[in-house]
Amino acid sequence: MTRRASLVFAFIFLLALTGMTFAQAGCDFKLTGDWKLTATGQSGAIFYRFTPDDLVTAYSTAAKGELPQKLGAARYRLKETSASRTLEFHPLRGANFPLGHARMEITHVDREGFTTVNGGLSASWTKKDPSRYYVLFAAHRGEPPHRGGPAFAMLIKTGADKPGVESFGLFYHDNERINGPVPAELSRRFMSDTLPGDDAVLRLEISSQAFEEAMKVMHTWQDRAREGTLLFPAYSYLNVVVPLKEIAESLEQCGEPFHPYKLTWMLDDELGANVPQWELAFAYIKRLRQLNEQSHLGGAKFQENITSRLALPPSDN
Repeated sequence: MTRRASLVFAFIFLLALTGMTFAQAGCDFKLTGDWKLTATGQSGAIFYRFTPDDLVTAYSTAAKGELPQKLGAARYRLKETSASRTLEFHPLRGANFPLGHARMEITHVDREGFTTVNGGLSASWTKKDPSRYYVLFAAHRGEPPHRGGPAFAMLIKTGADKPGVESFGLFYHDNERINGPVPAELSRRFMSDTLPGDDAVLRLEISSQAFEEAMKVMHTWQDRAREGTLLFPAYSYLNVVVPLKEIAESLEQCGEPFHPYKLTWMLDDELGANVPQWELAFAYIKRLRQLNEQSHLGGAKFQENITSRLALPPSDN
């Protein structure tokens, strides 16, 4: 059995044994933040600010140039089981909380918000978030037979609340192969649309929840690289392919309009079963781009949304 076949078999066995992929965990539902409530029969919208200390405060939607007016506060409790989610409100003593004592069933969750039902009446909750969130997947094909990449994923948050950029992937420095956060000059190279045929890139805007789930995966691999505990031998390109796979598949768990490619390394896996490891990251991202072409952000629009808000030097077009 070849070294590649042995390594892939060990990888598949490891996944089956530990259930380690983040895709299996699902997408966490988080209430923290501001939500606009639009209810059946309600004349005006109210927004609710949920804080991590289980407090929620209701505010009126302010007219232009006016500050929102505080309407009341309550304790909230989110109950989650494998079959249901419910949201309870218990007004603070003396508070005129608009919803009163209420218990609502959460019937639907997607990237825009969630829907509740209480007493047969439906209400829609939409997240109010000044930040915007993006993911970029990029790879260079490399040079046969054993020099693949560079390849990486990058997560970007813009807006007033701690904007920033984080990345993880494979790159080279003085011909040494390195796994970890990639240099800025490498990421800037993939912000343009004028890329050669041996480069692949996919740029997407995603929801805050998808961003948080993907960031969990990225932080795990960043920690492994920093601590010298990557899951595969130093020569293995699985140390970049698997993180890309896990980050991509985490997006699907959060209701994103995202079409993944399932890398399984089984016989019916067109890429995993046939593409050499050294160029698999390139082939994988190229396929993700094909599957998500309608959602892909062009270079000009991407740079307009990203570089101006983060004060990054623009790439050459």
